[in-house]
Amino acid sequence: MENHDGKIDVEFEGMPSIRLESFKSMDGAGMLERLAIATRRRRFSLFRDWQIELADIDYSDELNGIVEIPSRDGNEKTIVFDGASIPMPWLVSLLTVGILRPLGVMLVGSIVHDYAYQYGTLRISRDGGATFKDVPLSRHRADRLFRDIVGTVNSLPFVGYIAWFFVRVGWLWVRYNGKRFGGKPPIGEFALLTLLLVGVWWVYATLGLGLATVAFSSVYVVLYVASIAIGRKRSRQL
Repeated sequence: MENHDGKIDVEFEGMPSIRLESFKSMDGAGMLERLAIATRRRRFSLFRDWQIELADIDYSDELNGIVEIPSRDGNEKTIVFDGASIPMPWLVSLLTVGILRPLGVMLVGSIVHDYAYQYGTLRISRDGGATFKDVPLSRHRADRLFRDIVGTVNSLPFVGYIAWFFVRVGWLWVRYNGKRFGGKPPIGEFALLTLLLVGVWWVYATLGLGLATVAFSSVYVVLYVASIAIGRKRSRQL
């Protein structure tokens, strides 16, 4: 049993067992087709129903309890997930030095998040798993829950906030419960995104294309090398 304390309390018995649904053999494919397959959003399903217990959610008490993510819907059709409702996940993964991978640190949170995005509800038990009830939740609360699960499970709150920022920006493209533009519009997040883009433009305008590219690339390489070094040190300790 894994128990994690942070912004909220999260507990689950083992990681979810998943199967890849989007895999396509590259045999006989040309270079361009291989590139297209490699950048395609990964989709997966659960081998079996999976449960996660949430507690101490102060902004939505009805979400406290055991959340069950079923592997099949009411018609016995396999439920397919994509890891996180983030636009251009391969680009987001690249820009964040591989931190925000849909099947990486975001896996646990993204399964809950994906299910909420598909149905606009979560199956929750308040009596220890004896009975489950579909509890409706709004898009912005689903995003907030995603942020808190990611940050808590990985003991990295800032990663949860970065992941949350990208799913909020996806409000323009990603449907919630089959509908576009559901829930509160992320005005603050779009304002911050605009400031970030203006900041990048200012750096390039001030330093010039060549020097600015070198500066950004140097920072990226340092972060990438640091992540590898820390990962290897952690592996030796284990």
